[in-house]
Amino acid sequence: MISVFVMVGHDNYINTELIAAILRPDSSPVKRLRQSAEEKGMLLNASSGHKVRSVVVLSTGQVVLSALQPSAVKKRVDDLEISK
Repeated sequence: MISVFVMVGHDNYINTELIAAILRPDSSPVKRLRQSAEEKGMLLNASSGHKVRSVVVLSTGQVVLSALQPSAVKKRVDDLEISK
């Protein structure tokens, strides 16, 4: 089985098979999720110091912060799935 990775900005990649959700970072539940992941050591910051525009939740429980808009991440995932 071949793993397919999607770029979430600044040369950072995520395995598409692990993506459970792509969320906007501004709601209270997502802020709590982010804080909880940070406390557990499960937060990965892939924004390279830029403003966080999306939060990607992985099936492993890890939470990835990205500087890309959620729609841009989803489009990249969709484009990869079409090309399979």
